[in-house]
Amino acid sequence: MKKRIAIILSLAMMFGAASCGTKTEETASVEETASIEEVSAAETSGASETEASAEIPNPWSDADDASAAASGAGVGYFVVPSDGTDTDIGPVSWDGFRYTDRLAEAYGYIGVCSVTIRKGLNQDTDDVSGDYNDYAYEWDLEADGWLVHCRGNVDGQAMLITWISDNFAYSISIRGQGDEYDSFGIDEYLVDSLVSQIQ
Repeated sequence: MKKRIAIILSLAMMFGAASCGTKTEETASVEETASIEEVSAAETSGASETEASAEIPNPWSDADDASAAASGAGVGYFVVPSDGTDTDIGPVSWDGFRYTDRLAEAYGYIGVCSVTIRKGLNQDTDDVSGDYNDYAYEWDLEADGWLVHCRGNVDGQAMLITWISDNFAYSISIRGQGDEYDSFGIDEYLVDSLVSQIQ
C-alpha cells in the first residue's frame, strides 16, 4: 500500500513538473512574440516618420497684405476690395494673403460666404482659380469693361468668375455655407462691383 501511494505521489510530481515546463516554454514563446511585435512596431513607426519627412513642401508663402503677396509672386501689384467694404451680401473681411510663383491670393469672407481672389500671370490659361469642379451653368458677361467668364450651379448666380486683363489672369471663387456650399452665387451686379475693385 505504501508503495502504491509512493508511486502515485511520484507520478503526480512528474506531471506537475512537466506542466510547469510547458507553461515556462509558453511564457517564453509569448515574450518572444511580444518582443518581435515591439521591434516591428518601432520599425513601422520609423518608416512613417521617414515618409512624413519626405512629403512635398507647401508651395505657398504667407504675406502681410495684397501688395506683399504681389511682390512675392512677381505680379507687380495686387489690389482687392478693402477690408470692411460693404456689398449687398455683407462686408468684405480678409483672413489672409499668400503667394506662390507668379500667383497672388487673398482669402476671407463677403458676409458669411467664403471668397478667394487670385491674380496670376496670363501664360497658358486664363483660369488661375485652381477650381476643377464641373458646374451646371457657364456664361459670359461684361464687367467693368472686361469680358468675364462665369460658372455656377444656379442660373445667373456666379460661383467662379475668371477673366484676363493684359498680361494677367484673375479669378474670384465664392462659396456659401452649409447647404448652400454648392449652390450659392452672386448676381451680375455684384460680379461687376467686385471686378471693378480688383487689379
